[in-house]
Amino acid sequence: MTTTATLAYTLEQIGVHFIARPANESIEGVLPPDSLLCGLASSDEARMRLSLIPLFLNHPDYAEYVAEALNHLTLDQQQLLRCYYTAAQLLQQKHHAELNELFGDSESLPALFDETLGIDGVDVYNGRLQQLAKRQAQLSGRPINWYGTYEHAYTRMTRHARKRREWQL
Repeated sequence: MTTTATLAYTLEQIGVHFIARPANESIEGVLPPDSLLCGLASSDEARMRLSLIPLFLNHPDYAEYVAEALNHLTLDQQQLLRCYYTAAQLLQQKHHAELNELFGDSESLPALFDETLGIDGVDVYNGRLQQLAKRQAQLSGRPINWYGTYEHAYTRMTRHARKRREWQL
């Protein structure tokens, strides 16, 4: 099982500054992409699982590792990975201009799970995010504010990116 410190260290090393690495914990090294996805999706800590959204927003190329990661996860973990990936994909569309300003042009995340999750072709990103939030509540059996969770991940990531940019000036 991958430690929280190793997950946080790997995120830090690939430029995803979303969570702080625990001090005084040993680091196993940088994880390969599919292991990172599995480790985050299967973590007992909500903040680690939530870091999937900023990971995909910062590294859309990790989309190619999702299918392999799904093969190593439980059904609940698979659903979480699908939902958080789809949230990142929709947030990327919704906030395209701001993301390009902060991180430069990057490839678009492909829509991998719209059909699987039952997200219909609503053109409004907020509408699709709301659909996804309702679907995640059904799948997880946890009627929490998933929409707010997605937006929180995005806001926290971009706020930190702006601060890092100021520090470098």
